[in-house]
Amino acid sequence: MIFSCSLNNLSALVTNASLAISSRANAIPALEGLLLECNGNQLKITGYDLDIGIFSCLEVEGKENGAAVLNAQLLKEMLKKMAGPTVNISTDEKFMTTISDSETEYKIIGLDPAEYPKIPQVGADKSLTIKDSVLKNMIQKTLFAVSQLSTQNPILCGSMFKIKDGSLNIVSVDGYRVALSRKKIETDSNDLGFVVPSKTLSEVCKLLKDDEGAQTTIELSSNHAVFKIGEYFIITRLLEGSFIDYEAAIPQKSSTTIIANPKDMAQRIERVSIMVTNRISVVMKVDDSKVFLRCESSLGQVNDKFLVEMTGNPIEKIAFNNKYMLDALKHCECEQVKINMDGPVMPIKIEPTDGDEFLYLVLPVRLKS
Repeated sequence: MIFSCSLNNLSALVTNASLAISSRANAIPALEGLLLECNGNQLKITGYDLDIGIFSCLEVEGKENGAAVLNAQLLKEMLKKMAGPTVNISTDEKFMTTISDSETEYKIIGLDPAEYPKIPQVGADKSLTIKDSVLKNMIQKTLFAVSQLSTQNPILCGSMFKIKDGSLNIVSVDGYRVALSRKKIETDSNDLGFVVPSKTLSEVCKLLKDDEGAQTTIELSSNHAVFKIGEYFIITRLLEGSFIDYEAAIPQKSSTTIIANPKDMAQRIERVSIMVTNRISVVMKVDDSKVFLRCESSLGQVNDKFLVEMTGNPIEKIAFNNKYMLDALKHCECEQVKINMDGPVMPIKIEPTDGDEFLYLVLPVRLKS
């Protein structure tokens, strides 16, 4: 394999393909590397960790076809240090690889491409297309609520994508909270649902563009999905099993409703959270259009209060995990939110005052008598 190409273009492609490489030591040495395949004037670079694969192609000046697996971290760092503007790469029959520009020459030991696992070929049964900026915003509004406990219910370690009534819903649940983002989209598919691992969605977000004109296509088979983002392809397995019935957990009534500025409320919870320690929660009281926040721990005591619009019954005491409430409030991109409660043991529901583009549920913490 012998080729030359733009250093900047190659470095960007290597960096992005490396997103699929696990940082943990791997029993399969080839999985710590990137597969480089040169065919004519096209170079294909693939990163794969058996769960997620990322690949893309680059125009090069090809001089000899071939392939090799090169350590991803080492290759990425070398390209960052080189001066360029052109980089030359050649590999011999034993996969010894020379990487050079006009000033610097590296030699690294590559691996036989035959040792690299094959990425699944996804035959698309269904697909949907969505703007990059919309998809990125929806993932960011929900990814924080994905479960981190893979041993209890593995399917909750991903976000559910569900198309219903012309809207895409992305939902994350960890057993203590629900995060839902909803957008109307143009699609021929309906009643479509699949669960994407959180690691995949984290890497997808890094490649999505903020350009309003950019679009991503998601192609689906029974077990895998392909995200086509610009010139990149991300292949991921889908999580199997029955996703929790989150709709059944959404309260349909409330005895108390307040309307508050989410940014202001988050700042006040942060003030009170200074006193939070293990197993200590923030306690909230709602009465006479006022919210009272309190936390008392071995560190000390703090109280805060602020005015809100209130309807319904007073709440003497309801406790919550400060981090869960802050995560929800900080992802509300609006001036006011509606917070619905139905006593001290029912979920706290946060939603926009107009529309239904997001919904957050936070389970209260039960207090000892």
